[in-house]
Amino acid sequence: MTSTNTTRRRPAASARQRQRLGVGEDGALPAWPVLVFLWGYPIFWMLGLLLFALVIMAVPMLAFLIMRRRLFVAPGVLPWAGYALWMIPCMLMIDTLGRFVSTGVQLSQFIALAIAMVYIVNARESLTPARIFNGLTYIWIFVIIGGYLGMLFPEVRLTMTIGQLLPSVLSDNDYVRELVYPNLAEVQTPWGAEEPFVRPSAPFAYTNGWGSAIAVLTPIAIGTAIGHRTARAIWLLVIAVIAAVPPAVATTNRGLFLGLAVGVVYVVIRLAMLGKWLATIWVTILGLAVSAVLVMSGFLDGIMARQEVSDTTEGRGNLYVETFERALASPILGYGAPRPSFFSEISVGTQGAIWNTMFSFGFVGLALFAAALLTGVFRTFNAPNLSTLWIHTSIVVATVLSLFYGLDRQLVFVCLAVAVLLREKYLGPSDYWSPEPLPFRMTKRAG
Repeated sequence: MTSTNTTRRRPAASARQRQRLGVGEDGALPAWPVLVFLWGYPIFWMLGLLLFALVIMAVPMLAFLIMRRRLFVAPGVLPWAGYALWMIPCMLMIDTLGRFVSTGVQLSQFIALAIAMVYIVNARESLTPARIFNGLTYIWIFVIIGGYLGMLFPEVRLTMTIGQLLPSVLSDNDYVRELVYPNLAEVQTPWGAEEPFVRPSAPFAYTNGWGSAIAVLTPIAIGTAIGHRTARAIWLLVIAVIAAVPPAVATTNRGLFLGLAVGVVYVVIRLAMLGKWLATIWVTILGLAVSAVLVMSGFLDGIMARQEVSDTTEGRGNLYVETFERALASPILGYGAPRPSFFSEISVGTQGAIWNTMFSFGFVGLALFAAALLTGVFRTFNAPNLSTLWIHTSIVVATVLSLFYGLDRQLVFVCLAVAVLLREKYLGPSDYWSPEPLPFRMTKRAG
């Protein structure tokens, strides 16, 4: 596959303007807008701002990009911008103010995501792979901690948040309200259940969000530990993985198990194809060990117990059929947002990013979204080392989970990682995208 770089000329900013905005004389972009998003993740959550966190930080990113003399766009980034732009005409199909607000929020998130990806591509001097992946691993650890908070305080909901300041047109929207007043767990009592199911969700509104975040962030955390190439990093990874088991079991989340299984099996197959038999054996053993721990912990028993009183599999299947049939009635622009189902209390277009895109933004939007995901998969397929292979695997896991989960906030983690991989692959020599990468550095190597 050949690589192409796109360069767009910008008016040169004055030295005083660059100094005031933090842009270096050579156009180097500062790292803090992305680092504030990553390391400030718990603060954004406690303030009820996770919904708007990346949007807020995309504002200074865009300002810095405008001040930059040259703008590089790595192959594989533009499909995300194309998908975000297609959402705009689809909003003409929305029939209520509440749905317009929900889709408007979703649109702002994808626009911010596209800006962040372009920013990371152009901030190579300040945002090294170590800085991005360390930040994403930190979020992974925080998600694990959030799982424990949900187990210990399942009835708690954060109320002293930005939600107190929002106008009623926003705070009265169900989708927005769940996000600006975050709960720590979902407490579900299906008819026939002997006792409630306490399913941790913090820092996300729903348990499925917690499970999918663990599924896509775990490969990134593994790749980060390998990238450091130190015993300390590996031991910290092992401790965190063990710590993640109790909240993972409590979620009884099938997608979490599926995502991790897909990731491990995929890495084993890729390593075997490369003839790296020792690494293949180690990953296989570790994968079997984790599976055994989950089985012995009662994880599968919990899933089966919940299925006996809440048959979500059949319900999802019927909803998918209805989603597809109704999407055929508006195949180009879709409906702009999910709509009530004809037979279920769950809205059509809410059970999976693929189905949401098909229903809300038509088959054109579906093609753009699928192209964006698959472009990330195929352009990073030839990962040259074990660290990049694991990071690449997070994209594969997200692609599979998009069939079942919305991934509204989880896609952010994957796309930031994709931006780093694409940048390191296409924009000149890289210490990371190499068969023999150097250990992670916090700053770019001189020269």
